[in-house]
Amino acid sequence: MKEQELIAPDWVNETLIGKWFLSTGIWVRYVLAEAVATSETIAGDRVTGVNCLLDIGCGQGLAFPLLEQSFQPKTIIGIDIDEHLVRRASKAAALCTCPVQVKQGSVTCLDMPDGSVDIIFCHQLIHHVINQESALKELYRVLAPGGWFMMCESCESFINSWPVRSFFRHPHRVQKSAEGYLALLRSIGFEFSDRDVRTSAPWWSLPDLGLRRKFGLTSQEPIATEVVVVARKKGA
Repeated sequence: MKEQELIAPDWVNETLIGKWFLSTGIWVRYVLAEAVATSETIAGDRVTGVNCLLDIGCGQGLAFPLLEQSFQPKTIIGIDIDEHLVRRASKAAALCTCPVQVKQGSVTCLDMPDGSVDIIFCHQLIHHVINQESALKELYRVLAPGGWFMMCESCESFINSWPVRSFFRHPHRVQKSAEGYLALLRSIGFEFSDRDVRTSAPWWSLPDLGLRRKFGLTSQEPIATEVVVVARKKGA
């Protein structure tokens, strides 16, 4: 059994096509950069004086320079379960001016002290995890009181669509709607208001690529395929 499977038996490994796509400029421009920008917009001037930022499920580390530019942390920690991606992320860390520590680990069992990070950037990770509640509780644990949790997730309407099911791998029966993810966050203790949430249905996430609306074949608003929430852990 592979080492990462021993670390996180509920982890679903991505396909080779999926890993390739996550390295492309299309992914960085239309998904990753948009998620960081939206998180920054929601947070506004409320997020200042960041000592440590955790990029959980950091993949190849492509978000490191974006996160440094947006939130100016004194240090960044990148964690991913996939040892091959961790090696790539270590190279990406050199693009940052602040210190970046990259290591392998599972979101359900982090080797980190309680309340040790000021911001957690969690991009497209939770829908890969079977025990989502356990993962979010662990992230809540390592977040400092008053710290910020920035979650950017694809919703079940997108994950369960035929193109995604054909080319990517995700756990079954755990995918959630935007409302489902928000309810789960609140049940764990994360706090946020309506102004801290953005839902969307980008054209690339729709089964018809948005063509029916473009040509006036439907007036119905699509179900949200993406949700971004900037939540906070209650201060001490």
